[in-house]
Amino acid sequence: MRSAIAAILTAVATPALCGTVTVAMSGQAASEPTILNEPSANWTVYGPGQTHKGRKDPAVQGGGAMRVAITAKPANPWDIGASSPIKGAIAKGDRLVLAFWARLADGGADGRTTIAGAIQQASPPYAAIVSGSVELTGDWTLVHIKGIAASGHAAGTANVALTLGGAAHTIDLGPVFVLKSA
Repeated sequence: MRSAIAAILTAVATPALCGTVTVAMSGQAASEPTILNEPSANWTVYGPGQTHKGRKDPAVQGGGAMRVAITAKPANPWDIGASSPIKGAIAKGDRLVLAFWARLADGGADGRTTIAGAIQQASPPYAAIVSGSVELTGDWTLVHIKGIAASGHAAGTANVALTLGGAAHTIDLGPVFVLKSA
C-alpha cells in the first residue's frame, strides 16, 4: 500500500495539492494523506449496451482489472459508467485526489479516448465534489483528478463515478484510490 501511495504522490504532487503533506528528499512521504476507500479493481459497472468482466493482468498494479466493452456509443455518455464506494468522511477544504489505473484496450480515436470521473455525493442529486476528465491510451497509466472539497460529506455518503459511454471502446479499469489531506 505504501508504494501505491508513493506512486500517486509522485504523479500528482504539487504544493497546491499537498499542503500539509510533505515529501522527504528520499522520496518517502513524511506525512501521508488519508486513504478514503478500499483500493481495488472491483468496480460496479452499470448501463445498457456494455459487458464487463474482471480479469487478471500482471501489467497493472495489483494484477487485476475490470474490462468494460461498449460496442456502440449510447445516447448519453452517463448511460454507461462505473462506480466505487468511499468509506471515509470528507471535510470542507480537504484536498482530494481521485487516482486510478486505466487503459484503452480497443477502440477510441487514434488510439485515445477520454472519460470523465468524479468524487460525488452517492445519492440524488449526485452532486460532484471533485470532477474532471482523463485521456486514456493503450498503455496502463495512473490517471488522476484533483481538487478541493467545497462542502463536507459524512463517511459512506460519497463515491467514485466514472462516465464511460462517450464512445464505442473497450476500457480496462485497474485499482482506484481516493486520497485526502487537510
